Amino acid sequence: MVDMMPIRHHMKSFVGGTEMELKKLRFFVKVAEAGGFRRAAEALNIAQPALTRQIQALEAEIGVPLLVRTAAGASPTPQGEIVLREAREILARADALASLVSRQTGKPAGEVRVGLPSALAEMLLSDLVRRVKSRYPEIRIICREGVQGQPENGEHPPLDLAIVSVASKSARQRYKLIPLMDEQDYLVTCRDLVPKEPSITIDEMLAMPLVLTPLPNARRRHLARIAQKRGTSLNIVAEAASMQAQLNLVRQGLGSAVLPLSAAQAMLRDKRVAAVAVDGLLSHRVLLMNPQSANPLATEIVADEIKSIFAPENFEQFVAEVQ
Repeated sequence: MVDMMPIRHHMKSFVGGTEMELKKLRFFVKVAEAGGFRRAAEALNIAQPALTRQIQALEAEIGVPLLVRTAAGASPTPQGEIVLREAREILARADALASLVSRQTGKPAGEVRVGLPSALAEMLLSDLVRRVKSRYPEIRIICREGVQGQPENGEHPPLDLAIVSVASKSARQRYKLIPLMDEQDYLVTCRDLVPKEPSITIDEMLAMPLVLTPLPNARRRHLARIAQKRGTSLNIVAEAASMQAQLNLVRQGLGSAVLPLSAAQAMLRDKRVAAVAVDGLLSHRVLLMNPQSANPLATEIVADEIKSIFAPENFEQFVAEVQ
């Protein structure tokens, strides 16, 4: 059994610590979540040797190894798991304090964790960051993409905001639901295989080989329930969390993706694929807002920007610009 007392004693020194001390914890959490130094360095936009030095300094300060390094990446040691839990709590409290101060000064700051489907992340993230940074430069958006961006993922600290097309029961219980818009769903397939009709039925879609997002994606579960009600099952030939990975499968004719209009149009930039509407199948885009967010003011600001992007007068132009 791991002795937690010495580790927690060392961790107390970080509570109320300097930004440099907190940065070491942020770097450690990022490496643990990314599963390796290279991926973490890319996400943090810093050189890998600099990241390695920061983690080594943290290990020296605490006095125990925190990560197991292998050719495949890095994962927390038993002591590292303890530090990871403590670090997340410390960083959440530090961000909450920054939010409290910002509310008093009128200068919103701190982190906002946003979960986005992969297709929307590729389309929307840069525009969202640009909008927020232009008015509130001290707000930092942390994007969790694909399956990692689902409220069901159980991330700690939890997501502040998430855009979903189907809200699960647990998400409805934990988050405030803000409707954004309804989008027509399309079957996206290799151009040589696209049906000649302007639209197809749900039953015709279910009979086709499909490339879908892996579980626990709520929209994937929704499609499975639709199939079950029709006495059949999804004909899944492959699973891929990112839109690019799905596109690679689709353009080779291995299967078809089922996507809402915005994501389908983004994929159609590749002229080797085409799309056809699925009659009666809609994506009900919903914004989930965490009422227990550690940074409520900044979360509200980012939510307002998301709602602005999805406003009918803005969304059509936004989709056209990213094609």
